Amino acid sequence: MKRFSKTLAAALIIVATAAAFMVGCKKEQMPQAIEAREDEATLARIMDFKCQLEAVEATPNEKTAAYMSVADAVWNIEALFNYTYAYPGYSYGQTICCDTTLYMPVCTNDSVSLADLYVFNCQMYDAVLMLYQAALLDNKQFIILDVEAGERNGNHLAIEIHTLQGSMKGEQPDPDQPHPWRPFMDDGVLWYYGEDYENSNGFPADAADTLTGMLNANLVSIAPEGYEYVYIGVMNKYTVLGENHPNPTSGYTSVSPRYCEFFKENPTAQDYWLNSDQMNYYYFGERHLVLNILPNRGTLPVPSDHCLFRVVVSDGKDNTSIGHYTTAFYGIPLLVSQESLHKEIFQ
Repeated sequence: MKRFSKTLAAALIIVATAAAFMVGCKKEQMPQAIEAREDEATLARIMDFKCQLEAVEATPNEKTAAYMSVADAVWNIEALFNYTYAYPGYSYGQTICCDTTLYMPVCTNDSVSLADLYVFNCQMYDAVLMLYQAALLDNKQFIILDVEAGERNGNHLAIEIHTLQGSMKGEQPDPDQPHPWRPFMDDGVLWYYGEDYENSNGFPADAADTLTGMLNANLVSIAPEGYEYVYIGVMNKYTVLGENHPNPTSGYTSVSPRYCEFFKENPTAQDYWLNSDQMNYYYFGERHLVLNILPNRGTLPVPSDHCLFRVVVSDGKDNTSIGHYTTAFYGIPLLVSQESLHKEIFQ
């Protein structure tokens, strides 16, 4: 999995002790979604915002000014976009994270006019579409958008845009778990650390993408038949190459160094290939990372009502090292019937 970042200018743009894995929403401990009544109220809020934007579009010369707090504006534009275009409930092969920063005009009291918000929402759509179109993936689909308020500079507020798109494989399957402490059983297979290489059996998935698929299959809940999860309040937490958190997983004594994520300094040709012990060890390391470390880091920890709903293990290298780094997405799940959803294909 590759990640790249691009800044656009816009005028006015995861054996550690199982009991310890309590943060986030594991598949086996996925809490129920918000009560149906609250789901309905939240969905009504999203639809009301859509109607407000449509009213602004229909009456461009309307003189009456309506305003919204910055916090509400950020919540609304993210929720409406994900309700309309995001497909987090499918199984993906390769994925690509793309980020940008836009700038939104704001008032002195930290509010934004609905007219300015309408213009900004159009600019955001165009910027996200540009990032999406730049992602070179087969059977491409948009997965999720995370919108975060950044620093204010005068009468403009930086709005950080984090996107995830993937190569769609279909609906997420129920994974087989013959040995929860050893998900990778075949001792004869080797996985290349990244760069979209095939494994030693010729299967078109590298170590990073294979770990990504296993983590999502085992940690992320699947909506009941006929329903989908729509995620609001989206947050993403990530590591960088070489961050190197200690891995508490016992066993796999041949694996070194003992970090949550795969990392090798001055790698030999053999170091580029991960065996099943390494894949198992780093699976549990990544699991510990996204359930225990990432949700609690930084000044804004992931709230208890948020669920882990997507993990992306990426491959990277610099002049002296190779390794993996991780992005995890968390959000509040709304359980919505497929009949009532009005999804669009982002293109």
